[in-house]
Amino acid sequence: MTQLSAGHPIETPHHPVGRRTFHLTDPTRASRSLGVDLWYPAVASNADRSVYELLPGISYSSAHAQHEPAAHAGRFPLVLFSHGRTGMRVSYAFLCEALAARGAVVASADHPGDALADWLVGNNDDDRTNEVNRVADAHFVLHALLSGDPALPVDVVNAIDHERIVLAGHSYGAYTAFATAAGSRGVAAHDQVRAIVGLQSYTRTMSDSLLGRITQPTLIVVSGNDQTTPAPVDADRPWALLRGHPTWRLDLDGAGHQVSSDIALYAELAAQVPDVPQLVRDYLEFTAAGSQPIGGRSWRDLLAIQVAAIWAFLQVVLELDSDEGMQEAQRLEAMPGISLRRR
Repeated sequence: MTQLSAGHPIETPHHPVGRRTFHLTDPTRASRSLGVDLWYPAVASNADRSVYELLPGISYSSAHAQHEPAAHAGRFPLVLFSHGRTGMRVSYAFLCEALAARGAVVASADHPGDALADWLVGNNDDDRTNEVNRVADAHFVLHALLSGDPALPVDVVNAIDHERIVLAGHSYGAYTAFATAAGSRGVAAHDQVRAIVGLQSYTRTMSDSLLGRITQPTLIVVSGNDQTTPAPVDADRPWALLRGHPTWRLDLDGAGHQVSSDIALYAELAAQVPDVPQLVRDYLEFTAAGSQPIGGRSWRDLLAIQVAAIWAFLQVVLELDSDEGMQEAQRLEAMPGISLRRR
């Protein structure tokens, strides 16, 4: 097996980070099985770095997360993250690790029928089925994390602050976050959500009514060179209709659709492996377009900016440290090539 490394973390960690992987089975939906990863603030340990599989036989060690150390004592916000179409639960590991290092428990589940493996073999579901399943998946994973499940590690579950629940997602995963908060496709709104984060959000199929039902504080992150979910189609309408207070909008000049995912890392790692099929290289390079250095900023720099904005937003809306969050927001507002609007 070829072993690679993700390199250094995108920012100085505030906490050691642990990672655990498990499966949850929903008996109410034909035993639908969801692979789930958890990242969490951990106690300092000598555990090995966690390992992610890039391709069969090719893996890489984490930038920061360790393999299954004990959770840090205390209560931390829970961020439930939803991957985009053709994504995987670990496709945003850099982002999830960074949020855990800041002080959150982060959970990310695969959405069977809309994950990369399903699309590669032609087992993907239609949009309506995916949308119903995605929202139901979010409800199910939240229930397991908040109520307990035999498959879950008790120390991590006990570290979750039930009063600080956040839904987040990228692209179609942002649809999942919005629809779970508002209620959609016959699935009721989740009543414990305190805040929402939508990254390069896919919203064009959401009605004005659905978007108008969202009253939770919301952060939307918009890429200026996004050809998949461009701002005039997928960001401007939510920005006008979302009713949460506060609502923030972060615009990244020149960035592409995958700027919040690990796809640029995958392209870098694949270049180090001689026998990766050219088709795979071409796919990674094409998908990573817009994550290349922009205005002197690398993809790691752009990811760090998004993490800083997300955490500042959560500090304010979850009342973790409002003063520090507002100071960070003001710093971001002064950065060139970045636009942060708040209302």
